[in-house]
Amino acid sequence: MSSSLSESQKDLIERIGVYHEQQGMQPLMGRILGLLLILDDAEATFEDIIEHLNVSKSAVSTALNVMQIQNKVAYRTKPGERKRYFYLNMGNWENDIEKELEEIARVGVFVQEALALRSNRKPDFNNYLKNLCQFTEFFKRQIPKLFKEFQKSKS
Repeated sequence: MSSSLSESQKDLIERIGVYHEQQGMQPLMGRILGLLLILDDAEATFEDIIEHLNVSKSAVSTALNVMQIQNKVAYRTKPGERKRYFYLNMGNWENDIEKELEEIARVGVFVQEALALRSNRKPDFNNYLKNLCQFTEFFKRQIPKLFKEFQKSKS
């Protein structure tokens, strides 16, 4: 391992970990994502991860295995070395974000079904649900446009 982490790097790693934990991810997985994000080399060995995050081998092994299955991290080896260097798998970030946005938009389908089953005893609440459905439909239509606009803005 080349260097120790600064306090601001440690703080950011922890905040990234907490964010991902709030999204349903195991806390260590979020911290590993944070570590790989802030390291200048953008990669770390298994031992580096253990040392930087002060966690057990088994916890890191389990987290890395899950993260590899989820295609969040990958590893490479270097000629003449047996160590694995783990890095963030950023190759499909646009596709990953598009899928996440589409999942958010799917909420509207459930709300629409619930609305169809509801009586009109609470019209104000039903109107909130109708607005949510309209928004999620609008949002779903905008997703492809967002990515097209992004690609145009890079040119």
